[in-house]
Formats: sequence, structure tokens, C-alpha cells
Amino acid sequence: MIRYLRGRVRDKSLAGVIIDTGGVGYFVTMPLTDIAQLPDDGGEAEVHVHTNLPREGSIELFGFLSTKTLDMFERLISISGVGPRSAIGILSGIDVDDLVAAVMAGDEKRLQKAPGVGKKTAARIVLELRDKLEKEGLAKKGQAVLPVARGPLSDLESALANLGYRAPQIERAIAAVRPLVEQGAPLEQLVRESLSHV
Repeated sequence: MIRYLRGRVRDKSLAGVIIDTGGVGYFVTMPLTDIAQLPDDGGEAEVHVHTNLPREGSIELFGFLSTKTLDMFERLISISGVGPRSAIGILSGIDVDDLVAAVMAGDEKRLQKAPGVGKKTAARIVLELRDKLEKEGLAKKGQAVLPVARGPLSDLESALANLGYRAPQIERAIAAVRPLVEQGAPLEQLVRESLSHV
């Protein structure tokens, strides 16, 4: 089982990144927030990995820049109805600390902004993840929702810049998707929509 990769970044995209480790390229699916923090092609990166074996003869790698995010990913996929893709979508739109705060506050609407997370799944996440967090001593009952450290426009700008777009292209894209930002669309959707305007 692959648990950790260190190598050169190749072909960074919205779907993930190839990590070149001594001439062998591993495709790793990552949250958009982590992809945005990766160096440009050729830069070195260290990625913590969850190896998924969806069926015989196939392998999927899900990567994270911190063990904290990896641990939360593995908590999420242990919940019935939450697969690896859904967990990546959740972690693309909310960081771990804010996710913990939302869960402890029972903020299901915040979770429903993630792709593929409906009302029932959000309720299940709150119920099951809250119990896990309390048992692990990572959160207290009644914990308030934390403010988001950065605004969505700032996150979107950073994501587009890390994908190689220049300032004029980024400004044009942000102007085009501003209505979606005001509607509270998740970062993953904002990035996808903005790419048609750069």
C-alpha cells in the first residue's frame, strides 16, 4: 500500500497531479485547495496518500499535503454513503478546522455545498462524524462554527494562479463567476466555471 510520495510535480490539473518519483509517475487525486498549494511543474512535493482498491486490478491514489487532512478524509470515507470522490469534494470546499466546527454545530447546509452531498448524506456526516470527533477528543459538544480564514475569491484567485493563469485572465474569470460566489458556490464549482472565461 502506498502511503507517501515525494517527487517532482508533473501535469497539475483540476483532477489531480502526477508525482514523478525517480522516473515513475503516480497520478494522485487531491482536493483543489491542496492542488492550489503545489509548486509549478518541476517543483518538489511531499504528498500523504490513501490507497484505494475499488476493484480487482485497479488502484486509485488520493493525496494530501498534511496528515491532518488525510486523517479527515479517512474519517469521511468510513461513513456510509460517502465515497472517496465525495470526500475529496468536501475537502475541496472546506478546510479541516471549519469542517470540524460545522459538524459540531450541526451545520448541514454548509456540507451540502460540496458536490454530491445531499441532505441525507449531510445529516449522516454530522451524526457519525460528530461521534467520531468526540470519541477522539478532537472537538467538544456545542463548538461554534469557526470563521473561514480566507474568502472564496481569494481562494479562487490562488487556485487559478497555481494552474498557471496570468493576472488579466484571472481577473476576467473572477468577474464572470462573481454571481456564483455571492450564491455561496463551493470552490470546486467556482474553479470549473471560471476556466471557461480565462
